[in-house]
Amino acid sequence: MTLLDCVGIGINGIIGTGIFLLPARVFRDAGALSWAAWLAIGAVCLLVGLCFCETSGRSERNGGPYLYARDAFGRWVGVGVGWMALASNFFAYGAVARAFGRNLSFLVPPLNRSGPQIALAIALIGGLAALNHRGIRPGALTSDVFSGAKLIPILLFVGLGLLFVDWHRLALPAPAGKSTVEALKLGGFAALFACTGFEYVPVAAGETENPRRNVPLALIFALLGSMLLYVLVQIVFMGTHPDPGAADKPLAEAAAAFAGPWAGGFVAVGSVISSFGYLTAVALVTPRYLSALSENGELPPLFARTHPRFGTPSVAIGLCALVCAGLAVFADFDRLADLNNAAVFAQYVPTCLAVPVLRRTKGASAFHLPLGPTIPVLATLGCILFLNGIKRADAVFSVATLAVGLVLHAVWRVFGRRPVLGTG
Repeated sequence: MTLLDCVGIGINGIIGTGIFLLPARVFRDAGALSWAAWLAIGAVCLLVGLCFCETSGRSERNGGPYLYARDAFGRWVGVGVGWMALASNFFAYGAVARAFGRNLSFLVPPLNRSGPQIALAIALIGGLAALNHRGIRPGALTSDVFSGAKLIPILLFVGLGLLFVDWHRLALPAPAGKSTVEALKLGGFAALFACTGFEYVPVAAGETENPRRNVPLALIFALLGSMLLYVLVQIVFMGTHPDPGAADKPLAEAAAAFAGPWAGGFVAVGSVISSFGYLTAVALVTPRYLSALSENGELPPLFARTHPRFGTPSVAIGLCALVCAGLAVFADFDRLADLNNAAVFAQYVPTCLAVPVLRRTKGASAFHLPLGPTIPVLATLGCILFLNGIKRADAVFSVATLAVGLVLHAVWRVFGRRPVLGTG
């Protein structure tokens, strides 16, 4: 993959369904401060992304945060991070696949029901698995196309919508009973799902041209551009939607309110394109977490088996598609987004903490952060701050998910590698 491919994966990983569905939820939690909540969580993600830039500057292998944690803290921490990274991708993939029909329902009303949404999600996951089975280039090219196409309706929404914004709404106080800090924290956590995905870029580093240069550059370009766009989108939404707290399809409804039905339909088409673009990126990346764990002996080598003709991790692609389809059947977008938020910090915090460790043990990186340990420390503190927004049930589910991964690894190490007696 080229630098353009990596940027495309980063944009598709970050900008997906979340920005089309979450502005109303962020508004309910942060009110008039919702635009600032995007800035707050965006700043944390940028700091974390910079830590990913330095750690990725030492690696030319697939695996991303799993490899960084393994190199810095050993096998068991690496396995835990890799497993949670895989889990968060499952949740995100299932969430966006399930939300695809919800976005499309603005144009196709029968998709407002869960049954058709589930059927469409399964079809999408199966189709993308077939595409990625045939090689990384088809998936990467599809990601490139949709990363550009999805920006057109969002830029139109922002460019035209800014002319209609009621700027007085931005001067309102925080929601009743909430301090400014609490509103920013809750709103930022609600926005987190739309800000994650930049970590997809280094996962396929082993299949990237000059990864020590292209991966960090792609991370920075994708993060900075996406966060700025998100803030502008939230400002237009809250300044133009008649009832921003009750919106179901926030951007399409706001566009219809300030520019007419044609604009609402155009943005709805954009949300579908954006969702599909995200799905192309996550469908490409997710199986490579699983295959990377297997390649390093953490799980059975079956999951790293590649297709003899296409060279893709075909077993991992098929298994990931089955799991994500199952999640899309049993949980909706909001539930899976919350589970993703709880799991994603399990790869962010260890990557931040790995930066100073790898500096001592692995030497200089092709991308070295300035100011010593300042950026990794600030990134870690920012993650801890937003971790306080996780619901108890989601935190328990995350811990249970981590335990399952570690138990599977332990069972494989104890029993899976033993030679079978009597086979010569």
